[in-house]
Amino acid sequence: MTTTAELIGRDHPAGLLRAEIDRAAESHGGLVLVTGEAGIGKTTLVTDAMETARGAGSLVLSGTCWDSSAAPGYWPWVQVIRALRRQVGAEQWAIIGPELDQMLGESGPAAPADGFQVYDAVTSALVTVAQWQPVMIVLDDLHWADPESVRLLEFVAKHTWFERLLLVGTYRDVEVEGTDHPLAPLLLPLLARATTVTLAGLDSAEVGALMARTTGVVPDDELAAEVHRRTGGNPFFVEQTARLWHGGNALTTVAPGVRDAVRKRLALLPPAVSTLLTAAAVLGREFHRQVLAATVAIPTAVVDRMLSEAVAARLVVTLGEGRFAFAHDLVRETLYESLDEEEARRRHAAVVRALDRSPALAERIFPADRAHHGYLAGGELEPGVVVDLLTAAAEEARRRMATEEMIGHLRRARELVPDDDPRRPRISLDLGVQLHHRNLADEARAAFREAGDVALKLPEPGPLVRVALTLWGFHDAGGSLREELMRALHARLLGPAGDKPLDRLAQEVILHVIAHARSDHDDDALVHSLWTWHDTMWEPGNAAERQALTDELVSVARRTGDVEMEMYATSLGWVAAIELGDPRFIDRLTTFVTMSERDPVPSMRAGAFIDQSIFAALQGRFDESAALLEQAFEIFPAEADLYFSYMGHHLRWGLLTLQRRFDELAELRRQSRELRYPHPTLLEGINAAQRGDGETAARCLAEVGPVTGPYASMLFRLRAHVAFLTRDADECARARAELSPLLGGWLVGCTAATSAARWRTGSPWSTSRSPVWTPPRRGSARPFGRRSRWAPGRGWWRRSSAWRWCRRSRWPPTCARRRPRRRPGWASATTPRTGRLPCPPTSSGSPARSGRWRWRAGRYTCRTRRACATCTCCFPRPARRSRRPAC
Repeated sequence: MTTTAELIGRDHPAGLLRAEIDRAAESHGGLVLVTGEAGIGKTTLVTDAMETARGAGSLVLSGTCWDSSAAPGYWPWVQVIRALRRQVGAEQWAIIGPELDQMLGESGPAAPADGFQVYDAVTSALVTVAQWQPVMIVLDDLHWADPESVRLLEFVAKHTWFERLLLVGTYRDVEVEGTDHPLAPLLLPLLARATTVTLAGLDSAEVGALMARTTGVVPDDELAAEVHRRTGGNPFFVEQTARLWHGGNALTTVAPGVRDAVRKRLALLPPAVSTLLTAAAVLGREFHRQVLAATVAIPTAVVDRMLSEAVAARLVVTLGEGRFAFAHDLVRETLYESLDEEEARRRHAAVVRALDRSPALAERIFPADRAHHGYLAGGELEPGVVVDLLTAAAEEARRRMATEEMIGHLRRARELVPDDDPRRPRISLDLGVQLHHRNLADEARAAFREAGDVALKLPEPGPLVRVALTLWGFHDAGGSLREELMRALHARLLGPAGDKPLDRLAQEVILHVIAHARSDHDDDALVHSLWTWHDTMWEPGNAAERQALTDELVSVARRTGDVEMEMYATSLGWVAAIELGDPRFIDRLTTFVTMSERDPVPSMRAGAFIDQSIFAALQGRFDESAALLEQAFEIFPAEADLYFSYMGHHLRWGLLTLQRRFDELAELRRQSRELRYPHPTLLEGINAAQRGDGETAARCLAEVGPVTGPYASMLFRLRAHVAFLTRDADECARARAELSPLLGGWLVGCTAATSAARWRTGSPWSTSRSPVWTPPRRGSARPFGRRSRWAPGRGWWRRSSAWRWCRRSRWPPTCARRRPRRRPGWASATTPRTGRLPCPPTSSGSPARSGRWRWRAGRYTCRTRRACATCTCCFPRPARRSRRPAC
């Protein structure tokens, strides 16, 4: 046996780790799992390996899991990223850091979503660093990890196998292999990919060597054998027993269980130190000296002195910056279990009260920790205080995209809040919204019903307003409850509704709430009612009103400091602007994208990628559009959320539709019914019309039924297609009636986030010559300008000379069948300096101005450089017309 000052009896495991470190430095890394019971020496072994890796020039990062239900999601990986930020330079962090800020909780508010974006961001950062130098990552106590952290470990191990990156994890295999351990299904599959190092107890000679190093006294063989028999060679038990023996206690005082050993060891400390450590055990494995001092109401200087004694006794270790940690979790567990239930509740309540007295100290502890202490305090605290802590923790979890944690906080808050508390409807409503987004429909409906029932019983109208307006936007989840609550709210605010239609009734209620919120300066009620009114009137023809609403929401967001709401309102503002035909929509879009880059809230960052994807698709940059779309859904995978599954499906449908990829569209249509897409027949009809299948398009139009809201513009589009293909006089008249009020504007399909196609509306047409654009040849993926073959209407196009010429030549039925040659530069959607829309060939909606036309190479050419820097409008020569149009 070879014994070193650092390790005793671990030559073979240490040699395996050194071999893995050398391979990672020279070739590629892998995954090593060190297993064994508590106190067997797993942490000591990997600590020695970390020193070896540092000596070999590797970058060593580590994180430790925490045995607490209040532990934040990805906690060990957060420690790894923090260590990475400290060790790399500012220039290197600028390369790898932006995508990791959300894990550190430093990117502002964030909506809940799946963790794939986190997986990819962490993996990409580690791979980048591994290109600079070998990397070793150690994750200790994985048996206490949250499921997301274990999944992230598996993801990183799978995708970095051939990089110079070595992953080392430790966990208690005896606990994990139990059938009821929640992490067993996640940790055990890692064994097939990992090199496993299982640590066993020391033999008798090694126990003697460890005792000699611990106490400075070499024990005889008989004593070492007795200690080995009592401890099973567990190094931690051996060390505890040796210290007690060296302190003058009989060998028989070493109990078979480590907790007895720890109790006896603690008894040797001054009573004040033991009491202080018990209070620290309530705080958790790691704690801050100032928080501990405030909890026990002892001056910080006295706490520092007592902690020094605990450090000298090897019960506590220093972490730096005023933070300490117990040397082993069994120490903390033994101390905590010494408290009876009543005393434990009092101490948890003392922690909450101490943090309430000092807001500066409250910043040193996670909101989830405060909620954990409040919840465990039980009846020692007012239920309202605990509910506030839990709701604050839920909001913080939302910002970190920890959806499951957020739902857990809301469930506990709902358990504690009384039925007559005005906060109960809000908590149940928020819980229902999260459950609905997680596609847990039954639980969501139950939560919505509970929120509505409680709100109806409360005397004040505020909770009922919140619940009724929120459920008004959930057409697929509210059911009959939507109408019930809206009518009850109308009766309470405005009197009985009588036989008024539900839509009119809802409009009256919303406008009444908006007016009162403005007069009372109630920003919370104003924001909620404005959003509800915006979504209610989100139909073609209301763009000006919606733009005014988004501008007001931006003002309120700036006044209240809500950056996330400001970004969202700006995003919807550019949609309304493009519907109005306002070329300044590009300014709003640019503002939104810039804000999302400056304050990378994950949900808004995904929205910025989506909006840029839409804009790129309208310009014909389809590959770039698809790439941006994939970036968005790396943040919010569509299959993980009911709402985002709709959005992802519609965005992909729109992109494929612009490219006329009908085979892929057919497969996508089959998926739409599985995803419960609201109007799959509408999509089928539009694609059939694009293929020239008027019979199928007409059938889909007949089956689609009434369509309201953002989808109405798509219904207008399908009806115009069918009118053109069938030449049906009734359909033409109906389409004319729908589109006539929209002349001079743009139709935007579905929502800003799910826009699939945008085109200029045209003037009324006759049944014989419909202005619907003629489908281009198969396989010709054309940008937006060429897709918009509508007859000229009002706005820029109608004010141009090209409009007057086309009017007299009865264009486009003749010339639209020809495909003009693409001119360089016209596909650019805006010019860098002016931000105006382009003037593509044969495009309605072009901001062309009067100019001189000339005949060249079989076409008329008009150069109007005042409109935009790259404007060259080319029109085919009309049949039997003069060669020179009237300009």
